[in-house]
Amino acid sequence: MSRTHKYINIYINKMATEKQMEKLQNQVRETYYKAYADALEKELNEDKFDWVCNLHREIVIRLCKIVPRRTDIHDKIAENMDPIIFRQMLENKCFKPEDFVKLVTYVFDWIKKLCSPARDKEVEASLQELFESMKKGSTLGLLVPQFIFAVHHQLDLIDEDMGSDKSVELKKLLERKK
Repeated sequence: MSRTHKYINIYINKMATEKQMEKLQNQVRETYYKAYADALEKELNEDKFDWVCNLHREIVIRLCKIVPRRTDIHDKIAENMDPIIFRQMLENKCFKPEDFVKLVTYVFDWIKKLCSPARDKEVEASLQELFESMKKGSTLGLLVPQFIFAVHHQLDLIDEDMGSDKSVELKKLLERKK
């Protein structure tokens, strides 16, 4: 076998291994998300609200972290997503589908305001996917994990965009202008 053929075989084997690893990673990720969603749905169906209340609070914190110096925005978000009222509504079975729609709309409105305009279509598609699930009559136990995953995915993208090289350069330029 020639040296060239040997390198080609090594390259092909490496590519096959990388594809296998990528496939395995996707399977693990899908299994993890499915288990997470199933466990959260079970908790909600058993009227156990600690986990979902923690997730609710986490969304509030992540939204506020995007604008760390804007306490006025923090106050608005905290007022509209009050964790104490949220828990009380859940525990007293007062949290209705229209309340969930309001929560989804409110959070996604903030995501739209805080994300890069280049992400607008993706954010809107994510929101419409949630609304489609609602129209199909999905239970709150199924919708909540979908909402949580969608929100955190969008918040992760905002964090990623803010940490990008272009964003860092812009921040440095703005600091120099002060």
